[in-house]
Amino acid sequence: MDNVVQIRMAATKLFASHGYAGVSLQDIADEVGVAKQTLLYHYPSKEALRRAVLEHVFEHWRGRLPQILQAVTSGKRRFTALTEELIRFFATDRDRARLLAREILDDPKNVQRLLSENLRPWLLLTAEYIREGQKVGLIHADVDPEAYVLHVIVLVISTVASLSSLPAILEPPGATRADLEERHLEELVRLTRTALFAR
Repeated sequence: MDNVVQIRMAATKLFASHGYAGVSLQDIADEVGVAKQTLLYHYPSKEALRRAVLEHVFEHWRGRLPQILQAVTSGKRRFTALTEELIRFFATDRDRARLLAREILDDPKNVQRLLSENLRPWLLLTAEYIREGQKVGLIHADVDPEAYVLHVIVLVISTVASLSSLPAILEPPGATRADLEERHLEELVRLTRTALFAR
């Protein structure tokens, strides 16, 4: 793995754990095991590194959303595929969810700009699919399409970001962490599906 990728991964981890303001370039260089000058060679500033980290997260969605929306044509399957991909993306690297949760709270205008620049057309298209489903009675008539799409994104990010702490509150005897996390993610899919589709 080259230095650029290692630096970006270390920055993602540290920004997710401590917030952007709580991490120095030296902290990131130390995490990777390179000199600060090496880091600055690839990323000329902390803000440039932050942009690269966030761009990497959104890059995935710019490619994946169109693929899913084109590949899956049925209403229920399309929304299940989108929700499961969203959960899978964040659950496979929880630092992504923690990072975005922090960024939403710490720098909401920047996150709003990034979502608008990277995902707005696809989010609006998803909202339009909801409207089409409402017209044929597949989707609850009282669902607000745009609000639903944004709520699902926030729900997935916050759920995955808190998996290491919150599920343990209601931990039944003998349950493993993996069991608890799987239950919470399955319930997340059920909630998003039930809130959307009419029986």
